Amino acid sequence: MEYQVNTPPLREQVYTYLRQQMNLGALIPGSTINLGEIAKQLGISKTPLRDALIHLEIEGFVTIIPRRGVRVNLLELRDVKNAYDTIGVIENSIILDCFESINRSHISQLEELNNKMVSDIKKNDFNRLFDLNLRFHDVYLNVSDNDYLKKFIIPIKQRLYDFPRKNYIKEWEIRNCEEHRLLIDHIKAGCAEDAAKILKDVHWSFDYQKDFIKEFYNFED
Repeated sequence: MEYQVNTPPLREQVYTYLRQQMNLGALIPGSTINLGEIAKQLGISKTPLRDALIHLEIEGFVTIIPRRGVRVNLLELRDVKNAYDTIGVIENSIILDCFESINRSHISQLEELNNKMVSDIKKNDFNRLFDLNLRFHDVYLNVSDNDYLKKFIIPIKQRLYDFPRKNYIKEWEIRNCEEHRLLIDHIKAGCAEDAAKILKDVHWSFDYQKDFIKEFYNFED
């Protein structure tokens, strides 16, 4: 019996490659993507490359300019504000909707991941912080059966960390973990409204986090 390996479509492979190049800093915000060079480098036609770029444009990573090329988008202050507002609304809605399904196992996962984050921050080790943070929020997001909302929120979060950043703010990361702890406490106490409020009005509140956001992304007043 022969076993077939499920290989992702070429356009998805190209999409993943381009996202990796962004994360590595090879594709810089504000720069133009040379389609011919990338197609030659990957040994592909421009069709799957264009398909991948359309996907990236929908998610806000690039802008396709007719007859001029493709520009890697800069992340501006309004983009961050819109992202925070959107994530806050979605996570608020999901946790209210699936609160009764969050069990002790989920709480233990939340505590374990948050403790790892705190430990890393104290050691000034930020290498896996973004991944741990995503996994923390995914614990309760994955409880939801609303796949549309979950798929929608992923590229928005990735957009906030689309390019390599080394200017982690220890004080902000510590406060984020404290907010995580408050969320866990409300979940333990069975207070769905309070848990949802922490997410929407504090953790993902642009106004509440604005000073740290401006410092992190080097936005000027």
